[in-house]
Amino acid sequence: MNNESHQHSIRAISPVDPSAVRVLRSLDPIARAMDCAYFVAGATARDLILVNVHGLRPGRATLDIDLGIAVENWEQFAILRERLIGTGEFVADRRALQRLTYQTAGFSVPVDLIPFRGVTSADGMVAWPPGRDIVMNVAGFEEALGSSVLIEVEEGLTVRVASIPGLTLLKLTAWADRGRESNKDAPDIYRLLTAYADAGNIDRLYDQELDLLEAVNFDMELAGAELLGRDVAGIGSSQVMDRVRSLVTSGPDHERLVSHMAQATYSEAALGVDRIVAAFCRGLLSVK
Repeated sequence: MNNESHQHSIRAISPVDPSAVRVLRSLDPIARAMDCAYFVAGATARDLILVNVHGLRPGRATLDIDLGIAVENWEQFAILRERLIGTGEFVADRRALQRLTYQTAGFSVPVDLIPFRGVTSADGMVAWPPGRDIVMNVAGFEEALGSSVLIEVEEGLTVRVASIPGLTLLKLTAWADRGRESNKDAPDIYRLLTAYADAGNIDRLYDQELDLLEAVNFDMELAGAELLGRDVAGIGSSQVMDRVRSLVTSGPDHERLVSHMAQATYSEAALGVDRIVAAFCRGLLSVK
């Protein structure tokens, strides 16, 4: 699936959250049998990469597991959902059509299945049948799948996980959607920006991006944020990147994003946060 045989997997260096492992062990064979490419998104992906692969500190805690599911049509998605429920381990949530609850001895975990690809409209939205009154923004999901990394979360279980650039793209899109009502995405974006150098990129900065490192006086957080901006620009389609560039270059949006990050991080002054965001924007705008 998705040329996995041509991509090397990364092994987690610390034990992965048992609830995530159980959910993925149950879902993976069903998705593969149906040829549904999927990737782990959200906070689970963030912690898999930052904590389990690179040994960094965890970010904001979350209770649910988000999965992007590439389907050709709604029928395929419905069949996948029915087969998961048929295992007896997943229970439907009547209030949220995308949500199942994984329930087994000692575990109860909300699992959001977010469909995209064949059910996505030209403007990057999915509208749930039959009434199409529930609408979700899935802009960036194709890019997140295409740039995902293979992680061996446990022996014999290797899954696709959104990369840090992919996660950043998704988080920026989510923040653009709900940033006026909630700032919950802002601390996640800030965490990704400030951790990128330490997440396997220090040697790359010294070996391949020394000019960038020198330009910021060897400040690893600033260099990592700018490198992440370049990498996000490198994975995005022109349509998605136009939206993201418009977001970060809009004065009011930029100021609100910095304000939300500063509010959420407490220890960081807005000026320090703005330097990180500005570095990310430099990188993002340097790649056309």
